[in-house]
Amino acid sequence: MNFNIFNKSEKFSERAASNVELSLLALTLFCLPLYEAPKNIFSILFLLVWAFQSWKSKSLGGSSPFDLPILVLALVLWVSPFFSGFSSFVSPLDSAPRWSLLALFVLSSSRLNYTERQLMVIWGALMMGGIYAVIDSFYQWDPDYKNYPEFRSVGHVNHSSMYSLIPLAAGLGALKMRDYWFKCLGLLSIFSTIVFLPASRSIVGLVSVLFIVTFSFIIIFLRGRSWIYKINFVFLFLFSVSFLFLLPQFADLRDEIRSDILSGDIFSGRLGILNSALAVWDKHPFIGTGWNSFGVATSREVVQHALNDSGIAYSAGRYQHAPHGHNLFVNILIERGLVGVVMVATLLLLYFKTFLPIAWRLGEIDRTDVGSALSVVLVALGFAVAGLGNTTMMNEHGHAGMAFISVAYGYLRGRGLLPYKPD
Repeated sequence: MNFNIFNKSEKFSERAASNVELSLLALTLFCLPLYEAPKNIFSILFLLVWAFQSWKSKSLGGSSPFDLPILVLALVLWVSPFFSGFSSFVSPLDSAPRWSLLALFVLSSSRLNYTERQLMVIWGALMMGGIYAVIDSFYQWDPDYKNYPEFRSVGHVNHSSMYSLIPLAAGLGALKMRDYWFKCLGLLSIFSTIVFLPASRSIVGLVSVLFIVTFSFIIIFLRGRSWIYKINFVFLFLFSVSFLFLLPQFADLRDEIRSDILSGDIFSGRLGILNSALAVWDKHPFIGTGWNSFGVATSREVVQHALNDSGIAYSAGRYQHAPHGHNLFVNILIERGLVGVVMVATLLLLYFKTFLPIAWRLGEIDRTDVGSALSVVLVALGFAVAGLGNTTMMNEHGHAGMAFISVAYGYLRGRGLLPYKPD
């Protein structure tokens, strides 16, 4: 077993990741769910080192098909406050810098090529950060003061639950790897998400985990198998999920689901939030109102005023208000307009179009190639499914998932499985 992660004998293409860039990438992904200052410091240092190394090598590396949607999503945040009716609440400096840092980090990391060893270092750091975040969340959790455990840097339990989907996806992809120590790390990463799920009582998290695990098992265990094997496996899988869900540790989550069903509000107010967004989105239809403006842009007063202009009566039962959209596309519609919705949808489709054929491939293909592509598809699936019930692809959750996708793209491009397009 070779642990030499800086093996000089492996071939690099065009713009290879240096040891310093590798270290800063790994440190950032490890720290993302844990510490606010270090993740920002390491992200900025990575960008500075990347710029210096690119200038030194006279190469910006290769572009990716994700560049344009990400650039547009960042640019909109700088422009929209100037045309917003809420410019006194949200300025460009309030709106743009945080997600712009995320975007620059993701774009820069996608321009580098990575060896298998480098990919495994970054991949492993992502999983170890997720595992440690779960352990730390329970260690610092006092049920007398907080109802749920939370990751330090991520904060709110729903966002913590969304973040836990990233190490889950990475862990499931790691099961395809050759090295047993890496598979064991993947199993620990999967286990950490499963442990966090019942304590979080997140229904969106539960549904997302089921989608991610089911899709991964189809690729890992069912492709190319006989129908008898598939039927037996499906029954075993359903039995295992049912048994797990009936364990005492999931009692609080079961109560949460039962409570939502009996209350008649299975969507926990999300339809009311959607109605509020649809009542006002046409006031800023194209580029929205800016980052973190959802709350003020869909407030009771603003919605009532918009409805009065349209001759529609306001109903407290029909319209509800929240700081964010509790849905990726609803939130994007208000904060970045139709341009943002189109760009996010395009980005997700590009993720699936680029990586799914590699993850789905049968026959003679390297296990690291398949494992990394599978992890990316599962990350994107988590973005899409969890995005129906919460605001994904933002903050630490988006930073970690999109950065890992960029690194996997750089690795697969270096392997010749994806095209190299120099600028």
